[in-house]
Amino acid sequence: MLLPFRLTLWPLPCLLLAVLARVGAADAVVFYTEPNFQGEALRVEAGARVEDLATLQRANQQSWRGAISSVQIEGAARATVASAPGFRGERLELGASIPDLYAQARGGQTWDRAIAAIQVHGQTPPAPAPPAAERRPGPVVVVPPPPPPPRVVIVEPPRPRIDRRTAERMVEHAFREVLDRPADPTGLRTYRERVMQEGWSQQEVIQQLQRSPEARAIQPEPAIRRMYREVLGREADPAGLAHYRAKWREGWTQGQIREDLRRSQEGRGRNGREIIVRAYRELLGRDPDPAGLANYERQMREQGLTERDLRRALMNGDEYRQRQRR
Repeated sequence: MLLPFRLTLWPLPCLLLAVLARVGAADAVVFYTEPNFQGEALRVEAGARVEDLATLQRANQQSWRGAISSVQIEGAARATVASAPGFRGERLELGASIPDLYAQARGGQTWDRAIAAIQVHGQTPPAPAPPAAERRPGPVVVVPPPPPPPRVVIVEPPRPRIDRRTAERMVEHAFREVLDRPADPTGLRTYRERVMQEGWSQQEVIQQLQRSPEARAIQPEPAIRRMYREVLGREADPAGLAHYRAKWREGWTQGQIREDLRRSQEGRGRNGREIIVRAYRELLGRDPDPAGLANYERQMREQGLTERDLRRALMNGDEYRQRQRR
């Protein structure tokens, strides 16, 4: 004889809430190719591990190894990064967001573009057990599905529509980065149309220029020696020359090497005034006023303000915005 029993099922919304609490947004760390959380993004969820970032490819067909310049923490995540594949080399523990890895010392170097391996840990507390349905003589338990495994996701940035003036600035910047010269009329027109009509990014223009016969004909050693003289006012030392030859083989542009020299302690100390004058002339069309010059020199000297920081500050000002509307 069967005994009567009572089956109580919780409403569907309650069950969904329990499942969502288990599956909810994971703790993660997002790694960016540019300072201040800009550029291409690599999102690594808690529990995921990448032994060698060379296995992940960026939009420009280069790998993610040695490409990271800033790190953003989501939730309670933490990360361990290493300077060599397989977590060999030096290690850095990350528990907070870092807008510019250039400020993180690594022996005699920095962690900017030095990360080769990543492991992300999380502290997400376990979700409460969902309510069980009741019956007699025994319980009926509603078991939610297990959470998905942690993921490593290359975040594709949206491609906004670019106006003609912005497209031309992007192309001019790419020519200076790769070929160290202004864009010629034909190149400006060709790449401007690709940016506006085909949605090319500035990095794609740079990558295409790096494949050009003109770029391939550039000899790295004379170019690096010239940049040392221009930025630091001296000849390249053997260690510096070897370092930047290796970076050249990794795909660094002339602009990246020049910027790295400017951001070095030696470069910041020597070129502060020159950098400020150049930024004012290029962005605002005038020389800096005495108060502005003194203010930015002090920030470079006392706070480590970089040329990129200076240009961003000027571009965020009213004078620059008004100039762009003309």
